[in-house]
Amino acid sequence: MVFEDIIGQNHITQTLKNQIQNDKIGHAYLFCGTRGTGKTTCAKVFSRAVNCINPQSGSPCNECDVCKGIIDGSILDVKEIDAASNNGVDNIREIRDDVRYVSTNAKYTVYIIDEIHMLSSGAFNALLKTLEEPPEHVIFILATTEAHKVPQTILSRCQRFDFKRIKPSDIILRMKEIAHGDSLDISDDAYELLARLADGSMRDGLSILERVVSACGSVITANDITSALGISTAESVFNITEAIQNGDITSIISIIDTVMSDGKDLRVFIDALIKGFRDMLICKISDNSNSALDYTAEDMIKLKALSERMTFEKISHAVSVLSDAQADTKWVKSPRIIYELALIKVAKPEFDNSPAAVMDRLTALENKVANGSVSDTLSLSDRVKQLEDKVKNGISLKSEQKTAETHKTEKNKTPVRLYRPIPGYELTSSNPIVKTAKNWDNISRTMCNAAAHLMPCLKNRPITIDADGIILLFKREEKGAHDIAVMMKPKLQQTFKNASGTDYSVKLTYEDEIQEDLVDFWSLPADDNANPENSAPEISSDPLDNLIQNFGEIIEDADESEFVEYNSSKDSFSQSSFEEDDDKEEFLENSEMSDENENNKT
Repeated sequence: MVFEDIIGQNHITQTLKNQIQNDKIGHAYLFCGTRGTGKTTCAKVFSRAVNCINPQSGSPCNECDVCKGIIDGSILDVKEIDAASNNGVDNIREIRDDVRYVSTNAKYTVYIIDEIHMLSSGAFNALLKTLEEPPEHVIFILATTEAHKVPQTILSRCQRFDFKRIKPSDIILRMKEIAHGDSLDISDDAYELLARLADGSMRDGLSILERVVSACGSVITANDITSALGISTAESVFNITEAIQNGDITSIISIIDTVMSDGKDLRVFIDALIKGFRDMLICKISDNSNSALDYTAEDMIKLKALSERMTFEKISHAVSVLSDAQADTKWVKSPRIIYELALIKVAKPEFDNSPAAVMDRLTALENKVANGSVSDTLSLSDRVKQLEDKVKNGISLKSEQKTAETHKTEKNKTPVRLYRPIPGYELTSSNPIVKTAKNWDNISRTMCNAAAHLMPCLKNRPITIDADGIILLFKREEKGAHDIAVMMKPKLQQTFKNASGTDYSVKLTYEDEIQEDLVDFWSLPADDNANPENSAPEISSDPLDNLIQNFGEIIEDADESEFVEYNSSKDSFSQSSFEEDDDKEEFLENSEMSDENENNKT
């Protein structure tokens, strides 16, 4: 009812009270902030305060005829409009037409437009002129939760006030006042739980309190809240975190089963678990975590004990895996199995081949070496070095379930991104890879026509070769083209396969990284061991070369003066130059031709 009732927004309420007391009222205000922070409530109080006959230190008295008329709706000079359902140009035009009329009972006509960001662009344009030059008796109060969607032209014409998220301590203080007025007996741990569930929104906190009172009556504890709302307790979060740290898969499955049997939402439980890992991270990196976190003294001790036992890599791995699991459960009917597999991966990182899991395992090995808890330190150091090499090279760890023969094959296989030289005795002009490289101009042109977005990677691109195929060479200043090629590598490989008709690979590298291994495939010697009788004739890409090769005797007898050559570079035909003969007649104009005929007759 008054500004003092608005919790946690003293920086705004005090400013508005000063404007009313000093008669420095603006013509347009913009209230921004998250849901439930008091934007609309503040607008209603302000609309009464500017019209109040006897204001009390800037707040409305709520006793005069104007205040009572605005409260009961008998005075229509304060109009509240929902922009979400009245977002058209016609709705704003009605406001533009109404502002010309003076107030009937109040000093100011106040328009409270809620969710202003929902207006259409045409409606914003219709409102713009009115905000720029409003009548003296009109005040606009615009409220929104998404200020970034409001045009700058509107923002620049309003006094902007940003409402903060309400602190848990302020929410608890306000709830105690309400509970005292309604004769409710609420325990301290229940107040703290309600404040955490409110998440900075006073309205959400009061809605939760109302629901709990309906379910539990006038006596409320933290257990009553968890039972009524179906949320997870801090104890269950601590228990599953302890099981993850110990790698106890049996306990993890048992806790999930208990959560499901109690009828609690598994997604909400995973949300609470992710928040728990975040709070443990704050405990590890911050010396003032008590003020940053909302926990009881007993829960804070448990949280700090867990954070000391968990490594940063473990926490990072857990948050990454659980966040991915939440995204995956949107498309499945039974999310339980997805969450259970994710929790098993976190508890047993050896079952996970992701980089985060590798770092988790690596840190665990380093800790064992540092603590001297491993007898065979040399063997363990070798394993650590192997893991580091695999992480640096970006190579996924091989599954331990592979057979020995398959494992050996995978181990000996060189990654395709590395350079694999061609043996010297195979490096001849008849090598299929060399032939493919010599035809690179036509292949790259075909690839660009098939996939135009690959043109920055292919156009005028120098190449070299190795035993696996073609290597595209980039300069250091071509990092953008190189990054595009890396991102589009699968598409690049498939397009090359279609254009060349081969299964050779396409690799990417910078020139300075492979400078010593560049192959000049244009100057390679011919293969002496090749049998010219059995070898197939080399197919030229020039149609004229093919014509000469297959029909040479015809070309020799052709009249060169009438030969039409093919310009392969421009895909068009052009007439060749005529050889000038001494006895060739010149072309005559029409007038000259008639004179010539007369002479012949004569």
